[in-house]
Amino acid sequence: MGKGEGSGLSKNWHWLLTFVAIVLVLVLAIFLNIEHTDNTATNIINTIDIDDGDTKINWSRYTPEEVELTDSLEITKPGIYHLTGSLEGSISVNVLKEDPVKIILDNVTIKNESGPAIACYEADDLVIELIGENLLEDGSYYSADYDEDVTGVIYSKADLTFQGDGVLGLVANYQDGIVSKDDLKIKSGTYNIVANDDGIRGKDSVYILNGDFMIAAKADAIKSSNENTQGKGFVLIEDGEFSIEASAKGIKATNSILIKGGNFIIDSYDDAVHSNNYIGIKDGSFEISSSDDGMHADKELIIDGGIVDVKKAYEGLEAQAVTINGGKISLETNDDGINAGGGADESSANRVGAGVFDMNTDCVLTINGGEVYVNASGDGVDSNGYLYFNGGTTIIDGPTSNGNGALDSGSGIIMNGGEVIAVGASGMAETLGSTSNVHNISVYFTSTLSSGTEIVIKNSHDEVVLSHSAAKTFNHLSAGTTKFELGSTYTIYIDDEEYEEFTVSEITTVIGNTNSGFGPNSDQDRPQAPPDKKF
Repeated sequence: MGKGEGSGLSKNWHWLLTFVAIVLVLVLAIFLNIEHTDNTATNIINTIDIDDGDTKINWSRYTPEEVELTDSLEITKPGIYHLTGSLEGSISVNVLKEDPVKIILDNVTIKNESGPAIACYEADDLVIELIGENLLEDGSYYSADYDEDVTGVIYSKADLTFQGDGVLGLVANYQDGIVSKDDLKIKSGTYNIVANDDGIRGKDSVYILNGDFMIAAKADAIKSSNENTQGKGFVLIEDGEFSIEASAKGIKATNSILIKGGNFIIDSYDDAVHSNNYIGIKDGSFEISSSDDGMHADKELIIDGGIVDVKKAYEGLEAQAVTINGGKISLETNDDGINAGGGADESSANRVGAGVFDMNTDCVLTINGGEVYVNASGDGVDSNGYLYFNGGTTIIDGPTSNGNGALDSGSGIIMNGGEVIAVGASGMAETLGSTSNVHNISVYFTSTLSSGTEIVIKNSHDEVVLSHSAAKTFNHLSAGTTKFELGSTYTIYIDDEEYEEFTVSEITTVIGNTNSGFGPNSDQDRPQAPPDKKF
């Protein structure tokens, strides 16, 4: 071999080793992305850029100006204005763009028959502090003197902040209660808002730290609407008490909705909580009644904890990807309880996941923990792609119609942990997956069992392994638990009477006649997700 040939081989080996190294790095990156993604609400919350300009203002350099209201007031200089009294007219703020203004409302009444009660046209920040009982009201029409985007009883083109322990009553006869064309922050106070359109609207953001809110809106109750600026258009709520009635959506954002705590009672015609991007629930208590979805996110809905009680909805939880890491969740729905479907929200007649036979592997429903209960007239838990049970307890009282199933997946079901009990009709029944890592059973009963039927499964030592009292009629059971052991024998009891004894012989043990279980959504007719893929 000549010197030149050896040098060429050396270079070839060098490039080959480099290529292999690059491939290994890419494979490792993909593996880490799949296996170790921090898929939590906290992770999303940490990405939010909160405007804190109001905290940097040195108010001590201003001497408060005492104003007894008798007529309309125009504020043209920065500073602090302590207002008392009442007026028929308005307060306008028009200072330099870099200047701040604080208005203290101290038992103030303002009514403007032809425009907003308070309007800020130019300022760096407008801060409104509440003392005592305050009532502001606009008229049912605005005069031609106002621009068409001036639509609120309180309207601001600047960042708008509310603070103080007082009460603010707003009657929005024209359109909106509170409008900020920039960032809107509420630190405290009590807010009673009746609005002919939106209740609270911050274009760039709505950030609520605390407060008591009673909102009756003929459109959306709380809303952030910026869809053109990166990082804007979000709603962030840390705490508070919320009683919401909305003819459209309860809480809506074009970007993300992030809730760290608080107590919410929401009655809405449209979605109770709706985001065009992400919803992250870290904590809080929700009591929801909706004619559409309880919670809907176009991309992803993540619940880390808290209490979510959907008492009425078309679908309970809906997003392209739904992840439940913890919390206590109860859903009662006219259609699917939880739906991981692709695309944007539509009407209930043409909605996300409506094409139940469409497979989309980007759609993933993952339950990692918590207590989940579903009572659904449609599918109990439905994913157009994969369905993962990794932990927690999931109980499903599914459909009585054979056109739906307690479990429904487009690409497969994988159970890696936790406990699942799903009862419903057998026509579209699916198992918990033959490629799962947890042993599970699929039971086809010989007859339809009535609501209130008690199902108990005991091991050979007469110890209860699983139990459930069905909320409605059923003839199929899918159940999985780490208490099922390969080769062990168990007995099913129906209302304290022995029904059948079985031995766990494989990952999925089928009991009874499966003929009625075959169909376009049956487990036998669809591909199974890989058992080692986790989200």
